[in-house]
Amino acid sequence: MGQQIDFIHLFHGMDERTNAEFFDYHKKHPEVYEKFKAKTMEAIERGFKNYGSKGIFELMRWESKGEKKSDGFKINNNFTPYYVRLFETHFPHYKGFFRKRKVKQEIG
Repeated sequence: MGQQIDFIHLFHGMDERTNAEFFDYHKKHPEVYEKFKAKTMEAIERGFKNYGSKGIFELMRWESKGEKKSDGFKINNNFTPYYVRLFETHFPHYKGFFRKRKVKQEIG
């Protein structure tokens, strides 16, 4: 991934248990984020000004031929808000492409 991200700072204020689950999932399955970035860039290149992150995950799931992972899913979309925030960190000029709502796990 070239650029080191401070996950603790990036996900500050979100549920620590879910953060830990995401860190573990992301470490075990870095290909999920790579696919998320690729599909997002494809949507941008096609001219979309905004797109739904859940839609990106549904496309990824549809196209996935992989085996189910240990959590029972080929691609788990429980961490969609995390991938959006990670994408915006790597590509700040596309901040706002995904409209974000405060997630349940966010405190306050």
